[in-house]
Amino acid sequence: MTTTIEQQTLEAIRALSLDELTINTRYRDHPELCKTDHERLFRYELSSAIESGGICASASSGNKAVSICAIKPLNWDSRHFGHPMAKLTLAAAPECAPDSVLELLDTVITSMKKDKPHLHISCEVDIDDYNCLNPLLNLGAIILDIKREYRWTSPKNIKPPKFLSQIRDYRPEDKNRVMSILHQSDFKSRFTRDALLNPKKTTELYKIWLEKLLDGKEGDRIALVAERNGEVQACGTIEKHDLSHAGININMMSGGIYVSTPLARGSYYPIIYSLTEKASLICKTSQTCVSLNNHPAIRVLERMNFGTRSTRYALRLVR
Repeated sequence: MTTTIEQQTLEAIRALSLDELTINTRYRDHPELCKTDHERLFRYELSSAIESGGICASASSGNKAVSICAIKPLNWDSRHFGHPMAKLTLAAAPECAPDSVLELLDTVITSMKKDKPHLHISCEVDIDDYNCLNPLLNLGAIILDIKREYRWTSPKNIKPPKFLSQIRDYRPEDKNRVMSILHQSDFKSRFTRDALLNPKKTTELYKIWLEKLLDGKEGDRIALVAERNGEVQACGTIEKHDLSHAGININMMSGGIYVSTPLARGSYYPIIYSLTEKASLICKTSQTCVSLNNHPAIRVLERMNFGTRSTRYALRLVR
């Protein structure tokens, strides 16, 4: 397949047909989202890259775009870690040859490097999207994590765990204790596995993230703690995500973080169950993301029969 590479403007992205592309967002097969919604999310990522000072380009065959790539500078991340960081968004048509995707990637990255040498690029690729995964690996990208979204609509058919009485709402006076638990927790993620990132800065990243959640408004986030012998031993959170930025009138509870001490063994099930109950009162559908190497959490979520179709590779590429 012969393709022509063309840089895209904001106006061109708005008018660009995405019909040929395989687009799998982190909300793959979400019951509230249709094909058009996923295209809106993808189009938003492309436009956001340009608005942030990045670049977007497509490879076309005839009048059809068969692959699209955008690189978005991450200004906060760049300041935090002390070197240029960016996010790559990529999609290709099933019939698009990997060499064509590779050429597009190389063109976009080379163009971006003129202003930002030694660029640290992160990217997520759906587990079934080999058309995008293999060209990235050929360019030298490495896989740092495999992330899976577990989704639920109601705890109705989930067996209640024991010791629910130990779970209660987080209170502001719990903050110091919860933050001290964070320092005892050992996270394994794309950040901690990235040898190019300062470990202290990575630890600080989780501290900033958890503080933001704990200090969030009720209704915008849910935070619960587990107590044993009168002392907080674990904390779990989840937050509201509004998709209106992409033109989608849907809110959902998603993401979040869980921290615990060694004494909190067995607390994840009652906390996630209680989060499930409370999230169901706010949004129709909620989901939480877990690394596949987090075996204790995976066992609990599989036991609870949460549904999932979204599994993604998290990659890092330095050029």
